[in-house]
Parts: sequence; structure tokens; C-alpha cells
Amino acid sequence: MSDKKITVLLVDDKAEFLETLAERVRLKGFNTLEAATGAEAVRLAAENDIDLAVIDLKLPDMDGLDVITRLKRDKPGLETLLLTGYGSDKLREASDALNTAYFEKQDMSGFWAFLAGFSRRPAFLVVDDEEAFLDTVAQRVLLKGFEVFTASSGAEALEIAAREKIDFAVVDLKLGDMDGLDLITRLKREQPGMQTMLLTAFGSDKLREATMALNTEYFEKQSMGSFWAFLKRVPRRIEDAMAAAGMATGGDLDNAEAIDKSSRK
Repeated sequence: MSDKKITVLLVDDKAEFLETLAERVRLKGFNTLEAATGAEAVRLAAENDIDLAVIDLKLPDMDGLDVITRLKRDKPGLETLLLTGYGSDKLREASDALNTAYFEKQDMSGFWAFLAGFSRRPAFLVVDDEEAFLDTVAQRVLLKGFEVFTASSGAEALEIAAREKIDFAVVDLKLGDMDGLDLITRLKREQPGMQTMLLTAFGSDKLREATMALNTEYFEKQSMGSFWAFLKRVPRRIEDAMAAAGMATGGDLDNAEAIDKSSRK
């Protein structure tokens, strides 16, 4: 993101909820555009530079998921978020397929936690001593819209983690200066909220148990298809982590009750 103010497109056909939500979002330092229909949302997105679109599921002229599909088709890099009065596993799967954040209006705490973290792109640290592999993974992660840091050794990775906020670290098991599991242990000590994943050329049950003990994902390099599939789900994991943090701390929710009430009218 650049230093300019982030613009959020808010789409909901309930005027009171939309007005209250827009006011609160502006108080957070964002610009807002508001729309009451899907057609109006598509028009505003075409005419303006939008960073995030927050779409209600039920609109008078079209389904919120259809609006998101059209917005992403016109602006592939646009971040989107779906709000719904009542959720379901099927709806969550549909939003996941669209790489879209998903929150229920009955509990807006997760939404505010997500918004608080939106001004900073999630950061990946990729650690591997094989240069070609490191570059390949880094480029794929960049294409997902994340900030990426790379390191070819454990020491370099620790230096980066000491000065940068890292959301997710992808660590090779065999590094020139230390074991990948040892590095993950030290990274989590440095930043307890960091999510981690271990890559290895050859796996074993013992290694899988060790990664589970560290609450770390585990993939073998000879089966990278599962890794790339996992990478597609990473935005959801980061959003869920931000939402959990917001609910655990109370997350500046002083006006959330008013929005919750108006959303149910």
C-alpha cells in the first residue's frame, strides 16, 4: 500500500447500518464510498481507485457474491470482504473460493480487527539456502499480494524477524547454519504470533510430530501442489488470527454495539 489514504467501498441496502458503518470507518482514518445496490457498487469501483470493498450478502438487485465476482474481474487486485446477517459453512466455502474475507454482522469484532490490520500488507519470510527454489516461492507469494522477505540462512532470517513484523514464515528444514525446527522455535520466541510452515525434501512421522509440537504446518518439497493449495488459504488464516486477536483484547469496539443493532433491523 502507498502512503495515500486507503479507500473502502461499503455496500449495504440498509441505510442506517451503512451510514453508521461509514462513519466509524472514516473515524479509523479511511476514505469511504457508499452504495446501496450492486450496480452502484460496480459503477463506483469503475470510476474510483478502491483498495477494499465491503459487501453485504443480500442486496436488492444482486447477490453479494456476484458483486464480488464482478469487482474482482474488473479489478483483480481488489481486496474484498463479505458481511452477512447469518452465516453457514457453505457460504464460508464460497467466500474462500473467491479469496474473500467473511464476517457475520452479529459479531463485528472480527471485522474491526481485520480493518485495523488492513493498512499493512501481511508479510512473509521465506527461508531456504537453495537460491532457485527461494526465488520461485518468493515470486509466487508476491503474486498473492503479500510483502515478502527472503533469507538464505537461519541467522539472516533472525535478523529480519528482529526488525520486521512477520505474519508467516516458510522455513526449509536443512539450512547451512541451523536446523529449520530450531529456527522456527527462535522465530516464535521473537514473535509469538508468527505462523510458521516447514518444508523438507524427505519427511517422516517423527518430523511431522515435531512440527505439530511447534504448531507448525509441514509439507514435503516433492509434493508442492499441497503447498500451493495451502498458500491460497493463507489470507483466511491471517484474517482469522486478526479476528481472534480482536475478540480477545476487546479491539476498540466502543461503537460496535450500535452497528450490531442496526444490522439486525
